[in-house]
Amino acid sequence: MPRRTLNAWSRPFHTFIALLLLVSISPIISLAALAKSQDPAHTTTTANVKVIPDGTEFTVVTTEEITSKTASEGDPLTFKVAEDVKIDGAIVIAKDSVVKGIVASAKKAGMMGRGGSLGIRVESTMTVDNQRLKLRSSKGKEGDDKTGTTVALVVLFGPLGFLKKGKNAKIAPGTQIKVYTDEEKRVELKG
Repeated sequence: MPRRTLNAWSRPFHTFIALLLLVSISPIISLAALAKSQDPAHTTTTANVKVIPDGTEFTVVTTEEITSKTASEGDPLTFKVAEDVKIDGAIVIAKDSVVKGIVASAKKAGMMGRGGSLGIRVESTMTVDNQRLKLRSSKGKEGDDKTGTTVALVVLFGPLGFLKKGKNAKIAPGTQIKVYTDEEKRVELKG
């Protein structure tokens, strides 16, 4: 029986000791957290952080001619941001930032008046705090199809008319392309 009495007294005693330790340690933990939050290296105010929402629209421009005559599927492409992208008046993507993309499809112009085709895809750029930001957009271009002309040439000149070639698709330097952010991104501004 005395054992039972000892156990009955030891549980409340251990609970009391645990609460006493917790109460004595919590001010120390609070002070450490307060000191860390006041450290300038760990301070991030909401004024210095902007969120770029998914689907934010802006314009990029091509930096070189892209043509179905020389392009191959998978070739890397480079574009530039046309204007500063701002959130609440703060620049989150700078003008002239490099934008990366690829040739999604390319088909050269062919015989019998078949025109070329070209598809490009814009993939990513960098924010002002050097984070990669995924983008989505695509642009296609078709070369002039000369099949009507080819049929007329075959009627007039016989099989030699089949040698008429269509035009290759071209996207000129400076062509503007609308793009959209493909993710939400928190950008820390330099203050």
